[in-house]
Amino acid sequence: MIGLRSIAKWVMLIGLCLMFLSAGMSKLIGDPEASLAFQAFGFPHWFQVVIGLGEVLGGLGLLIKKYARYAAYTLAVIMLGATITLLLHGDTTTVVIPFVLLLVFLLIGRQSSSNKQPNNATPI
Repeated sequence: MIGLRSIAKWVMLIGLCLMFLSAGMSKLIGDPEASLAFQAFGFPHWFQVVIGLGEVLGGLGLLIKKYARYAAYTLAVIMLGATITLLLHGDTTTVVIPFVLLLVFLLIGRQSSSNKQPNNATPI
């Protein structure tokens, strides 16, 4: 029987996947709002495409057990960049969102990597 914890984990992963698919696709299709934000922060258009691609692939990768760790760490790097960018531009009101997501992705990545240990291995 599937436990409540397992269901909650999948609901969270699916929610994060959908959120980053949506955010990434808006960057990839050149949504004017996304483009203006990247321009306002001084980033070139190609960087918007790279971030959009990273968000789409990262979001999908969260749902594939084999790639979940890499996807989580990729999204953590993107959220670290977003956090630093917002702080450098003095946006202290919305910086909490990418910072919390950064922590969530680090936890997901750590959890995914700890599942890779052999049964008789002891964590350090």
